[in-house]
This record gives sequence, C-alpha cells and structure tokens, in this order.
Amino acid sequence: MKSQLKFLDFESDKPSDCGNVLAIEKSSNKLGWQGVILEKGTSPHFYPNNVYTPYFYFALALEADLEWQAKIDGNIQSLKTIPGDIWINPPKTPFTHHISEPCFFIILAIEEAVLLNATSLTINKNKLKFLNNYNIRDEGLKNIIELFFFEVKSEGKGGQKYLQSLLSLIADYYVNNFSNAAELQNDSLNTSKISKAAFEKIDRFINDNLDQQITIEQLAQLLNYSKYYFLREFKKFTGFTPYQFILDKKMGKAKELLANPTNTIARVTYDLGFSDQSYFTNVFKSHFGMTPGQFQKQA
Repeated sequence: MKSQLKFLDFESDKPSDCGNVLAIEKSSNKLGWQGVILEKGTSPHFYPNNVYTPYFYFALALEADLEWQAKIDGNIQSLKTIPGDIWINPPKTPFTHHISEPCFFIILAIEEAVLLNATSLTINKNKLKFLNNYNIRDEGLKNIIELFFFEVKSEGKGGQKYLQSLLSLIADYYVNNFSNAAELQNDSLNTSKISKAAFEKIDRFINDNLDQQITIEQLAQLLNYSKYYFLREFKKFTGFTPYQFILDKKMGKAKELLANPTNTIARVTYDLGFSDQSYFTNVFKSHFGMTPGQFQKQA
C-alpha cells in the first residue's frame, strides 16, 4: 500500500512526491489514530530535496546497514545507519537526503499539537526547541516506537486509552531527552555553559576512543547534560557538531596512520572504528578529495 505521510516542499509548501516510493506493509491507517501515523515498510531509494513534514518524525532503521548522504549544516555528509538507529526530525524542519540503496523502516509520525499536548511536563511549550538528529542509538526511544508498532500489529487491541498512554510515554521521553526542556525548567540558559575544563574532558575521551563508535549519549553523560543541551553548547564552543568534530579527528588520525607505509587501509579502517573499508574510503575521499590509496601513494 502507499504511504499516508505528507511531505511538503519547504519553499512552496506544495506536496512533494518523494514519498511515493515508500511501500508500506503494515500501517495504522485503519485504526482511527487522530494525528498519529505508524508505517512499516521498504523503499528502493529515497531522494527528498528540501522537504519537511508536519510531524515529529521518528524513523527506525531495520534489517540492513545503509550508506547514504544527508545535508547537515549546509553540507552534504556521508552517513552509515545500522538496524536500531533512529532519525528524528521535528515538524517544519527541512531535510535533504540521497539514499540510493534499499531501506527498511518503521516510521512513527506524530502531529505537533498531539505530541506536545500529551506531555505531562509543566513548561512553556512555545519555547521548546528540538534538533534534527541522525543515527540516534537510544534503546528507550526504540522500545517506545516498537510498542506503537506492536499495537498496530494487534490491530489496536489496547484501544484509545492505551494509545494515549503511549503518546504520553513518548512525549515525556522525547521532550526530556531531545529538547531544551531542562533549561526551561531550571532557567539556567545563561549559566550552564561548557567550560574549558569540561571541553578538555570531552576531548580526552574522544582521543582515547577513536577506535570506537562514540555516541552523543556517552559525551552528554560525561558532563551530566541532556542530549539537546550538550549538542547546542558543544556547537557553540567548537563551531562544529559532535559528529563533525569526531569525524574530523578520525580523518586527521587516518592521514597520520596512512603516512606510515606499514599500515594497510584495512588496518586503519579497523583502528578508527569504521565498520567497513568502503565506508571509510568514502568518508576519507569526501574529506580530502582522494582515496586512502591515492593518499598513501602521494605520502
């Protein structure tokens, strides 16, 4: 069946046809969920260009690794998504993707008013701010999305009361962990800044773990910050997102390692925590305009 999701051109507000390729095998369409859409399906490719949705949009990756590109901070960047990763996009936030591989997903889309009305937090909801997050690895959020999916599989057996409990659950979790809610509650925007000592702690951790997959959650926990607050303050401090900062460090280390002729590309790929050599090669080339092999020949 076709997707019921709305994709709109950011400039004109006209409907985009980018979602026509989505093939849906399981949907909440017949359950009467007002303001909530859940769809499980596949797509041979996905090429949205400067489009947005009217929803809080949660896309959970399934089944297979996926290499793709997205426009982040004005630049096209290479990403790799593994099953269990989640892409979160707030309402009216434009995105551009280039996905030329088959992808498998569960998409949970909740209209803005529906999600915000479901939260139990006593804050000024008009001041809430959310980030567009790629490749989030959050077991709590993943489990909540799966609860919505299981309710669809059971054909809405829990009824409207259970749906409302799920909405409250995801609303509180999402607002607490992926927005500026903590700062609104504590009124500490002007004093809660990343200090030089705090940044050095983060920097040491990144340098010591370049061979690992470093997550935003790990970095935020080092400073006891919420994910939203850490992402915002880190970019203020460095001028880069954590993803860009870590990737830049890995690429600098890659050049250093590849300059040693005894190091193979496969070894450097492993030492820097990349899951496969082709992905490492793509990232290296996008950074330096040449492949690791070409760089080694020059070096």
